[in-house]
Amino acid sequence: MRSHARVPIALGLAGALWAVGCTESDKSRNPLSPDVAGPIAGVTISAPAPSEPANGAEVTAGEPITLAFKNAGTNGERPLRQHVQLARDQEFSELIVNADKVPLSEEGQTQYRVPEELPPNETYYWRARGLDGANTGSFSAPVSFKVVAAVVIEPPVPAQPADGSVTENMTPPLVVNNGQVSGPAGQVVYRFDVAKDAGFESMVAVLTVPRSEDAQTSAPLGAVEHNQQFFWRVQAGNGSVTSEWSPTVSFRTPEEPAGPEPPPAPAPPPGNPPPDPDPSPDPDPPPAPPPGGGGNRAPDPPGGQYLPSPGYGPSVVQQVAQQFPDDLRHSCQEDEGARGWVFLDRVVAALRQHDTRWGYNCKRGNCGDPSRDVVSYHAAAGPEVEGARGVWVIDVLTGHCGPSPTPGWLNHGYEPGGGAGWTSRGKF
Repeated sequence: MRSHARVPIALGLAGALWAVGCTESDKSRNPLSPDVAGPIAGVTISAPAPSEPANGAEVTAGEPITLAFKNAGTNGERPLRQHVQLARDQEFSELIVNADKVPLSEEGQTQYRVPEELPPNETYYWRARGLDGANTGSFSAPVSFKVVAAVVIEPPVPAQPADGSVTENMTPPLVVNNGQVSGPAGQVVYRFDVAKDAGFESMVAVLTVPRSEDAQTSAPLGAVEHNQQFFWRVQAGNGSVTSEWSPTVSFRTPEEPAGPEPPPAPAPPPGNPPPDPDPSPDPDPPPAPPPGGGGNRAPDPPGGQYLPSPGYGPSVVQQVAQQFPDDLRHSCQEDEGARGWVFLDRVVAALRQHDTRWGYNCKRGNCGDPSRDVVSYHAAAGPEVEGARGVWVIDVLTGHCGPSPTPGWLNHGYEPGGGAGWTSRGKF
């Protein structure tokens, strides 16, 4: 009776052991089972390839940060997931993000949105790897990026001439109270627009000057007309961020003072005929000085940057127009031929007395067709050679080839590419 009682117990244990062994065997034969433990032989998992932010990139604070990388790959049967880490240090001991269940994108490029805003002025490091629950791939090489404070450029506020005022003279400087600038803005330039109408369609001048380190910045307007109302406004920018326009203000120039009565013309001697009141004009155009100039050359800007447009230009054009009014009247090349180039030649020559970076403009980048009323200032690094890019483009005539051409200074802005170029027209 005792031996008979032991038999079913032994069989029960054997059956249990057989069942357990069968389950473990099934697990080892099924790599897709979630219960597989330990690496599976022969399976390799390639590391993801980070793309954004790139190593050394700068990201503006407050903007969403997305980590983008090419998916990890595997030669195994098990589906992959990905592990993303973001830290304050290269050793990844101060983790901010430790997400180990990031799915692979079907497009082959995974994007992981960082769930929290990162404080500015710090450098962060991130990496990713693939894993399938049994095998784990290597992390990608760490990638660093810096979060920088957002650049904010506020518009300046016009101070002088005050709105509705009458200036004391014909050359009033334009003065603004500087607007606030925050973040890594670099050099900030102020653009002053001056016009005869509040809509700024009848432009008189466009002046660009660097923002002063003091509380105020000024720009020289140059001589303007007597007893004329002018409107002006200002905008700030650094080449990437541009402020709103300042409020528009107006001023009026003083009336032209009454001069002394001219003395009466002396009577001609008896018997002599009076002089011809309209002598025949000289058919040959007056020679303009060669625009080679003898001025200095502003040094090259740092790599990747460009010089601001000089602020003395408008006054130079006004002085040339006042000194040579006849050349201004005959400045239309279409009508005057070579005579029509004299005024522009004189303007370029006068500007080059200040800086030999000044020249003529390759219209639409074609130096064989130079602009007839536009000058250029080469503001990029490198020598002034034919077709050099990186120029400020300035229109120095208003109403060119019209009935009454007038001197102006309409700055069309900085052209870094092929829309314009520098040329000497063979003059220097």
